[in-house]
Amino acid sequence: MRPRFAFPTLLALAFTATVRADDAKPVSFRKDVAPLLQRRCAACHNEDSAKGSYRLDAFARLTLAGDSELAPLVAGKPRDSELYRLLVATDANDRMPQKADALPAAEIALVERWIREGAAYDGGAPERPLVELARESLLRSAPERYARPAPITALAFSPDGAQLAMSGYYEVTIWNVADGSLARRVGGLPERITALAWQPRGRLLAVAGGSPAQWGAVALVDADFQVRYLCDLPDTALCVAFSPDGKRLAAGSADRTIRFFDPASGKAGRVLRQHADWVQSVAFSPDGTRLVSASRDRTARIFAAASGALEETYSGHNAPVLAAVFASEGGIVSIARGRSVHGWDASSGQRKAEFIDFPAELQALAANSATVLTAGADGIVRVHQRSDRRQLFALAGHGDVVQSLALAPSGAVFASGAADGTVCVWNLACGTWVQRFVASP
Repeated sequence: MRPRFAFPTLLALAFTATVRADDAKPVSFRKDVAPLLQRRCAACHNEDSAKGSYRLDAFARLTLAGDSELAPLVAGKPRDSELYRLLVATDANDRMPQKADALPAAEIALVERWIREGAAYDGGAPERPLVELARESLLRSAPERYARPAPITALAFSPDGAQLAMSGYYEVTIWNVADGSLARRVGGLPERITALAWQPRGRLLAVAGGSPAQWGAVALVDADFQVRYLCDLPDTALCVAFSPDGKRLAAGSADRTIRFFDPASGKAGRVLRQHADWVQSVAFSPDGTRLVSASRDRTARIFAAASGALEETYSGHNAPVLAAVFASEGGIVSIARGRSVHGWDASSGQRKAEFIDFPAELQALAANSATVLTAGADGIVRVHQRSDRRQLFALAGHGDVVQSLALAPSGAVFASGAADGTVCVWNLACGTWVQRFVASP
């Protein structure tokens, strides 16, 4: 599990400053209005939840009236446009967004200006999803040099174990394990990278991330380090995992969905909507037939990977579940907010073991058939023997919160990444680090 970030005050200040700087220019739907509507309105007016039978997940749809039969847009006339009228309504029962604060004055003024200037559309085909337009407005170049190391919120070993892919800022960085040197920077990616997975016996790197509460995406980086986006989401993609044969990709998101993809073609497959809150981790079983997910809705769930059928639900934590993994074919290990680590049966959903005496909040989990790795707020990585839950090592190599863990394919080493940008590669057999460096370009 990786921490989630939100900076509403800074976002509001940045937005206001941008509006003032651009006052002389016509308002762009693509650059200005689409990201605003996507951030503020799309969650309640999309294909899955069209309140008032009104959708605005694409320009072609937001021009069509809903149940009120009133025109959403009247070019040049904000006061005659139902979209604008609902933003400024004084009755909280009428005002949009409902059950939330009114939009900031600067954002309402921007919508008014856009309509008054003619409600022009400059986003290409009118059917293009707003979330796709939001992506274009939110992508930036990675900094040439980092003023300070970025938190390591995601780690993944290459199939041969020789390299580590790591989260960066609008990029993924790839480092050589042998000497801790930087091998590659891959840009064109979301602002925040929340999860990484390297294709087993393949050359694709899956990336999950986004800009919180604005946009999320799942992307693939190919052998030539070209980025291909598989989907755009209304909120951050939080987790991603390949099946053991590398032929299936699963991703979970803050929009509460689990999505499947064909990595070869990039084609989207089944979408699961069983969770009631963020899906914070996904992992396949060793034989690839099942998928376990962990959610902020306080459950972990097991699905048949082929059909998407729900097989089991585990609710034993009674707290938001941060991560769950198959430690063996029939055994799951999961962690929840606080200091809760449970082992449970994949077939029955029954708890089999509980790890105790964790002195700090947990943040990250990894496991195999023999060991369970956990880390968290105290900067210590702990290695427990899975069979009897005995602690084997408490590893101190970081000076800040450990946010990510990754086991090498060989099982001989693992890596940990912290909020201060430090990365340690550990020998799992003896508990000593074999490489330690700051992963900052």
